[in-house]
Amino acid sequence: IVVMGKKSKRQGAAAQRQQVDASLTSKAVCRIVDELWNMTHSFPFPSTFSAQLEEYGSISTLTAALVAKQGVSPPLPPRKDGLPAFKEWLRSKGVEHSKLEVEEFENVGFGLRATSDIKFGEKVMIVPVEAMMSSRTARASPLGPLIAQDRVLQALPNVCLALHLLESRLDPNSPWKPYISTLPHSFTTPLNFTRDDLLMLQASPTLSECLNQHRNIVKLYSHLHKLLREHTEPSLHFHSIGFRFQDFVWAVSCVMSRQNEIPMGEEGRKGEGEGQATGLSLIPLWDMSNHSSGCLSTDYNTDSQACECYAPRDVSAGKEFCIFYGERSNADLLVHSGFVHSANEHDSLKIKLGLSSEEGSETRNLKSMLLQKIGLPTSGHFTLLSSSVPFSKQLLAFVRVFVASVSTLQSYLCLKEGELKALLTSCTVTREDTRVMDFLEKRCSLLLKAYRTTLEEDRDLLIRGDLPTCSRLAVELRMCEKRILMSGKSYASQVHQHLRSTDEEREAKDKSQEQTSNGAPETLLTASKADSCSATSQPS
Repeated sequence: IVVMGKKSKRQGAAAQRQQVDASLTSKAVCRIVDELWNMTHSFPFPSTFSAQLEEYGSISTLTAALVAKQGVSPPLPPRKDGLPAFKEWLRSKGVEHSKLEVEEFENVGFGLRATSDIKFGEKVMIVPVEAMMSSRTARASPLGPLIAQDRVLQALPNVCLALHLLESRLDPNSPWKPYISTLPHSFTTPLNFTRDDLLMLQASPTLSECLNQHRNIVKLYSHLHKLLREHTEPSLHFHSIGFRFQDFVWAVSCVMSRQNEIPMGEEGRKGEGEGQATGLSLIPLWDMSNHSSGCLSTDYNTDSQACECYAPRDVSAGKEFCIFYGERSNADLLVHSGFVHSANEHDSLKIKLGLSSEEGSETRNLKSMLLQKIGLPTSGHFTLLSSSVPFSKQLLAFVRVFVASVSTLQSYLCLKEGELKALLTSCTVTREDTRVMDFLEKRCSLLLKAYRTTLEEDRDLLIRGDLPTCSRLAVELRMCEKRILMSGKSYASQVHQHLRSTDEEREAKDKSQEQTSNGAPETLLTASKADSCSATSQPS
């Protein structure tokens, strides 16, 4: 037995502090973090793809150096090893799931398996609020003082939840340990893509969103790193084990792919357009359900304070139980959940449009006034749909203003606000929309040409089967985008040709009869949904 003197004890404690706090206190680490802070805070997000990629390269070089300096944190145990403890933990929390169990499926990963036949509409799972990790439990945790003093954490409950998750992961005695042990170790969201994976999305509108997301996460990490350096609360495991960038990305990925908003009484925050206060939560077991097409089948029972899940379809014993993640585009599913659903009937594509700066000031002002009256921006993203009629009301309205002549714009201004909005957002396409369809056909064609590969070449890439998982997902997404653009181009072309031939027939008829028709414009399309258009008769 070696008896250590007082001096050597102090030296040993100092050395230990220096070792465990290196990810926060190392001068080399702090220099990199400060440089990332300056890069992401001092300059706005670039407006062009080339500049965005250049900035991403600079940020990635710094984060790679940061990861190398910080080292790796203690690894998570294999997910399968934690399932027995997780099952017991669920029971102790009052979670009911008698017909479901966690299973690892081939080519899918972990999910839920039906242990006996399940009927459509049957209640198959109840998760009490006590089992949920939430923004409320974050405020009640040792992170509470940190959240109370920082406006960023107060304004961003998802970041607050991610920090709570990571702090709990670092705590060996955390009450959330059985749940955390079942979470994925890695993710296939673009936040975790390599540069080569991201380059597979070149020309995709989704690439800009991915690069901006990466930038924002780096920005948040640098802010939190500086905050934790200054925060001296001794009970935080970030100080004793470390606050590493890779761990923060993991926690953000967990929350981003699993978070749900639930009612939380007075401690939540007001949801948009609702009187009930809400907050973000992670819902154990339920969040292991994979996605399939169908309908929403989960609700929150405010009386029992529990999440209740019902079967969206019949499920035979031994088969996977899936839920519907909602009407989301494939870009949304990839960016936030890390997968692409090729048979997604709710897929859509956002295209960026804006008024030209080269237009005369009078024309531009007229267009700006009209767009403002109907609640549309002078520059923004508009939606192409994967439905039989691919143009949303907002897209049609913007293009109608964009291509209108000065005389038409002035006639629009004479209309009352309600009449103007009804006219411009109408899904009824008339002979006056010839230029609209011509513009949309050419725009879809230009966007298609921007991709470096054809749809056939993308299919060949997937058939080859040698792409990394994230690169394969990027190719699958751009294929879905191309199909939407091709559909939009084809539809606009057909309607454009139909309008022109109708005009020619009318002119010939008028000439032969030597009279002008002043009747109502011929209807080609009519609205069927609030956000999209559908055809009453398909153009030939």
